[in-house]
Amino acid sequence: MAGKGVTITDPKYNSILSYERKTSWEVTSQVVEKPEISVWMILIPIVFVPYMQRYSKYKETSRAFSEGYLYTKKIALDIAYKIYTKEMTKEAAALEVERIVKNKPNPDARVLNIFEKQIKEIKLLCEHYLALLTSDGNNYGQLVVNYYKSYDKFVEFLNELGEAEKEVSRAATHTFKADTEEVPEIIESMEKCLNQYRLEEAKKLFC
Repeated sequence: MAGKGVTITDPKYNSILSYERKTSWEVTSQVVEKPEISVWMILIPIVFVPYMQRYSKYKETSRAFSEGYLYTKKIALDIAYKIYTKEMTKEAAALEVERIVKNKPNPDARVLNIFEKQIKEIKLLCEHYLALLTSDGNNYGQLVVNYYKSYDKFVEFLNELGEAEKEVSRAATHTFKADTEEVPEIIESMEKCLNQYRLEEAKKLFC
């Protein structure tokens, strides 16, 4: 992928990546519960020990949650950038996406279904990022406004993206539902927070 071992200085690429990173942490901060400091931790320092253990776990969980969100976004952006710089054709890019995602040898049907949903999401994102890379502007907001032209058109894309993401989540939840009972609730919370955040950001850009 583009960017692996190489620093990309293109301002459009970095603006898009910065936006997605910000989005991942905004959603993570709302979904992953942060442990609170109590007065006892100040009065009795030894009480601070279990807090620090919980806080360490919180940071680890937050990082994993954020990286999970960025997984398909980073693949799509790197592939889009290769198309944008003419390092790769669209046909080759489609094959590259499948090669990256289907990195598990001989996956069973359920895992293969997850891969297919991820590929669909990545291809949609790739088209979106490529459009932004070819748009005019010095930051993410300008790129979006100059390409989509209207709030309604941008929200139409966001809804399509949201559905693609939900298909990935549903496939993963159905496959690994026995691993943890909390997964469906966490995913539902994430989807609501993400949708709300995206719509609020869209309104700031167009309204």
